[in-house]
Amino acid sequence: MIEQLKGVLIEKSPTFVVVDVNGVGYGVQISAHTGKQLVENTTVTLYTYLHIREDAHLLYGFFDKLEKSLFLMLLDVNGVGPKLAQRILSGTTPEDLLNMIANENKQALEKIKGLGKKTCQQMVFVLKDKAITMLQSLVGGETFGKGSLSPSKMEAILALHTLGVKDPAATKAVEKASEKLGESVDAAVLIPEALKYL
Repeated sequence: MIEQLKGVLIEKSPTFVVVDVNGVGYGVQISAHTGKQLVENTTVTLYTYLHIREDAHLLYGFFDKLEKSLFLMLLDVNGVGPKLAQRILSGTTPEDLLNMIANENKQALEKIKGLGKKTCQQMVFVLKDKAITMLQSLVGGETFGKGSLSPSKMEAILALHTLGVKDPAATKAVEKASEKLGESVDAAVLIPEALKYL
């Protein structure tokens, strides 16, 4: 399995690149999100996934490990193959996609090209818990794993993400609101209070 490529980007289109690795040109399928991060004629590193079919071996590449992990998660959803997963990741950022799934925002998911209602429901059903876990690690890092964020705090932070508030601002706002209202307060009360600190 080819897990990673490092070489010179010699050809680029919105969803396909060629990377020269010691004189060998590897054709790699990419999302539009990854494409925006890559510059032609520079040395790039792509985290890769090799999809083997009867008629082709297709290499998919990702700018970071988060996007690759999300791609592999999407493949667990019934009806989502590599091509559709690539298209989904082209329609949004990995963080926004995780937020949509974690918050069961099916309306936002359906706006992504290629996604129907049934697939969106499947994505939420299959991936919600994984999406929440990934967001927790992104938001809190190691401190989250030690239990520093309660479920209500986590829910409030995810809600702020959905409203477009990025970290660390979202986490700080929720922490300040929690200090004022108390640790046991419900997320529904915490969210409007946290908005005052932004």
